[in-house]
Amino acid sequence: MEQERFLCAKKAAEMDMGGKGIGTMHEKSIHIVLKYYFAPDPACHEQTVGGYIADAVTEDGVVEIQTRALGRLREKLTAFLAACPVTVVYPIAETKWLCTVDENGAIVSKRKSPKHETVMHGMREIYGLREMVGLEGFRICVVRLETEEYRIRSNQPRRKFHGIYEKLDRMPKTLLGLTMLETPMDYLSLLETQPKGEFTVRILAQENHAAEGDIRMLLKLLERLGAVRQTGKKGNAVTWEIAPPFRTDCNSAS
Repeated sequence: MEQERFLCAKKAAEMDMGGKGIGTMHEKSIHIVLKYYFAPDPACHEQTVGGYIADAVTEDGVVEIQTRALGRLREKLTAFLAACPVTVVYPIAETKWLCTVDENGAIVSKRKSPKHETVMHGMREIYGLREMVGLEGFRICVVRLETEEYRIRSNQPRRKFHGIYEKLDRMPKTLLGLTMLETPMDYLSLLETQPKGEFTVRILAQENHAAEGDIRMLLKLLERLGAVRQTGKKGNAVTWEIAPPFRTDCNSAS
């Protein structure tokens, strides 16, 4: 059902883009496809709410799609939230194919990227909206995609920290799933392993095969939601625990 809806959104987006070739959309393809996925009726697109233009307005409220720099949306989202519920759509490339094209847009090579983005990898972006997490009517929908990234070999001299390819566009190929973040349990479910008793950032990161920085930001969000709390220190490390209402061991014992 969701895949069928996604395919319909891709077809609608292709018509909207007017058959423009690879590289002409400058990474807007994912944005347009997701706009049609969440709001199939184009009459709902680009609506004014609270003095700002929203990507779409549906019966469920505002839909705002952002591929990066989520923190820049705070002022805009605050205005939207004063009028209606808000869903921030944040796409990630769980699986990515790297497609190199020539100057005519023809694919000359294609390979699977070893990099796999996860919701946890996107925690830095999500943390940019920390003041809004937990507010009534606000949620973040992480869209997990299989994408094709089109790039062309650059004619510019290679500089330090710059690759030899110029990125042209990212095309969504397959919808792999949606992760909705609204309630404390939604955020807690990002942990593969929920700790029992006290723990530190390092321990939790090791148990969940995640970067300590990402775990630290997740804990700050969970603290804001009342799902975790600080209990003291072990050496120089702050110790935490899951708040009693959210502990799986408490729930199973009751």
